[in-house]
This record gives sequence, C-alpha cells and structure tokens, in this order.
Amino acid sequence: MAAASCTVWDSVLELTKSAQVKNCDPQLWAIQLSSNLNSAGVDLPSVELAHFLVSHICFDNHLPITWKFLEKAISFNLVPPLLVLALLSTRVVPNRQLHPAAYRLYMELVKRHAFSFSALIAAPNHQLIMKSVDDVVNLSQIFGEQLCETGILLVEFVFSIMWQLLDASLDDEGLLELSAEKNSRWLPRREVMEIDGHGNFSEKRNEHHEGLHKAFTLGKLHRAIATACCAFCSFEELKTRNTRCFSAVDT
Repeated sequence: MAAASCTVWDSVLELTKSAQVKNCDPQLWAIQLSSNLNSAGVDLPSVELAHFLVSHICFDNHLPITWKFLEKAISFNLVPPLLVLALLSTRVVPNRQLHPAAYRLYMELVKRHAFSFSALIAAPNHQLIMKSVDDVVNLSQIFGEQLCETGILLVEFVFSIMWQLLDASLDDEGLLELSAEKNSRWLPRREVMEIDGHGNFSEKRNEHHEGLHKAFTLGKLHRAIATACCAFCSFEELKTRNTRCFSAVDT
C-alpha cells in the first residue's frame, strides 16, 4: 500500500514538473491530475495533494505557473481551500519580506477562498480536513476548544487568518512593537534566516513595501478589521449558545 501511494505522488510530481516546464494550460493540468487521482482511488478533495502543492511552491518553485496550478486545483475541488490557506499562512506570511509576490498572491487567495465554507461541509472527508487544518494552525490549542463542531472551527479559522494579516501589516510598519505584548501569537517566525546581498535585500524590501501599499489600502485594512471583529463576535456567540447548527454534519 505504501509503495502504491508513493507511486501515485511520484506521478503527481512528474506531471506537475512536466506541465511547469512546458508552461501547460493550468486547466489541462488539473483535468489530467483529477483523472490520475480518481484512477488511483484518492479521495477528493485531497489533504495529501494540498500538502504536496504548497510544499512544491514554497519556495523552490515559486513561479506564476505553479500558483496558477494551485488556484486551478482549488477551483476543480482537488484540494480543500481552507487547508491550502492554512498551509500557506505558515510559510508565506513569515517570509513575506523575502517573497512579497507570494504574499500578494496569498492575500488574493484569502480574498477568494477564506469563506469557502460550503466546500468544506460538503466534502465527504470533511472531518479529516478539519483535523488537518487544526494540526497546521493549532486552533484547538490557541482557543482552548476541542475540535468538535464544524461551525466553531470555521469561525476560529477566519478569525485567525484575518488577525494574522492585521498583525503582519502592523509589524511591517513597525507598529506591533508598540503593543503591550510586542509579539504576535498569530505570526509564525521563520526558522531559517535566508541571507541575501545587501543590494538584493534592499531591492526586495522596497518591492515589499510597494506591494503592501498596493495590497493594503486603508479601505482594505478597515474591511479586514471589520471581518476579524465580526468573526470574533460570531465565535463568542457560538460558544455562549453552544450552537448545534452543524451537529448533523459532525455525527
């Protein structure tokens, strides 16, 4: 079984690398990939494929075509969108100064897919997806809630993603140090420091700030704050009422 699984993901890697080199149409890549995974009996949307694609992109294959592959995989329901965002949040956000283009693309995916609740609820393996999301961003540990209800997990996830983006924006402007805690629980730190030449770093730094000014206009920042506040209020309401609106799904 392990050898067969290895063969499946080896073929996925081969297909993706070949399509990447040929600059293949992302839709054709997704159709072929979907056919291969269905033939191999892989449950879709696939948790393993989400991990594979994010690991492939970050950052050895951080190219426009691979990001298009990822977006098409989400559109074709090959990967769980919330798990993809969770994985990217732990890799892209901590490296946003070194990879500003990846950060802008990540925020675009957040805008498109952060509220893809129906996709998660309708997935036959939604319990596995929920656990995978929790394993990546540690929601149950942060909020002190056991992973039991889909509704609570969704609110916690949206709140954590929105708050992470807010803290990242404040940190980039040097404002996070003025807070009482000085450090953010939502911002994972890079474990390995990448060293660039002084000139290259300055160039990337300037590009990063230019990208931030384009991506985070005042209006977008206000909307992000409003979304985070609404998510927090919804979370508190769910806890207070101990709602069971998703109990039929979870049983």
